[in-house]
Formats: sequence, C-alpha cells, structure tokens
Amino acid sequence: MARGFSQEEKQKIKENLSMECEKSWVSNGYKKTSIDQLCSKAGISKGAFYLFFDSKEDLFANVMGQVQDRMIMRMNEAVAKSPNKQGFIEGFKLLYQEYDQGNWIRILSSDDFQSLLNRLPEDRLIIHSSAYTMRNLSETIEKSNLICKEPLPKITGILSALLAMSAQKEAIAYDDEAVLDFFLDQIIDGLFE
Repeated sequence: MARGFSQEEKQKIKENLSMECEKSWVSNGYKKTSIDQLCSKAGISKGAFYLFFDSKEDLFANVMGQVQDRMIMRMNEAVAKSPNKQGFIEGFKLLYQEYDQGNWIRILSSDDFQSLLNRLPEDRLIIHSSAYTMRNLSETIEKSNLICKEPLPKITGILSALLAMSAQKEAIAYDDEAVLDFFLDQIIDGLFE
C-alpha cells in the first residue's frame, strides 16, 4: 500500500514537478519531456504523479500559468516602485529578460508548443490567449498611471513585437538590450501620455 503524503509534502512535490517541468520544457520541449523523467527527478512514482496533475498537459498548463504570472509580477513590481513611464519601461525590460532567459518567445511560437495547445482543454487555453495578455498589460498600464494614446490592441502588438526580438538576437548584430532600450525610448511617448 502506498504511503500518503502530508499537505506540506504534497505542496513540495507539486512545486518540484513544476520546477522540473519548466526546466525540461526550456531545454527539451513539450514532446520530449516525459512524466517518467519528471517523476524520477521529483522523487515520486509515476502513479503518484496523478495525485497532483490529471495529465502531462495539465502540468504544462499549470507551469505556463506560473511562468506568465511570474513575468507579470516582475513587471508589476517595477511599476509599483515607480508608477510612471519610467517604471513601465523598467518593468518591460524585466519582462523582456524573463522571455529571453527562458527562451519563451521561441518556445511559444514552436510547433512543439502548438502540439501542447492542441491537447489542452478549452478552459486551459485562456492562459495563452491575447485576451489574457491584454488584460494583464491593461492592468500594468493602469498601475503605471499611463493613458494610452493608441488603442490597447495596437500597443499590445507593438510591445509583443519588441519581446519577439529575444528570438532574433543573432540577426540584430548588436546588443539586443541596447536596441530594446533605444526602441522603448523612441516609442513610449508615442504610446502613452
């Protein structure tokens, strides 16, 4: 008979599974990440995995939400320190660094990621939707005390294009963060009052 886990153990195991999933996702992708591998690293049996997540896709959706929440939190922390254009710029730079460090732009635009999306139930797809991104960005803009000069979808598109630079660093032929700084300095006043 399998032993039960305490609430503290359950929390720790779930955190370990999520952490190992994120690492493997970044280095191996969704398809090449196996439940067996994750369970081995988390120190549990494959059967125990299903006490924590319904499926591999459920775990990946959970991790995707955690990553996005972490990114938005970092951006919002910068804005909280300085609720103005400069705070927004600093927060956006932190967001860019998160995307870059995890290589998330490449991951989110890959066929591998599309395979995951195709397997997720409809209610889990909201995390990757443009509505989710716009809602979070809208909240950050509001916290920054910024007034949009352009429609929010256009602003979101422009900022998304800047984030996409992290996937094309080799083509920039210059320090990508210096290029990001230049673009932000040039466009922020055109986007916000």
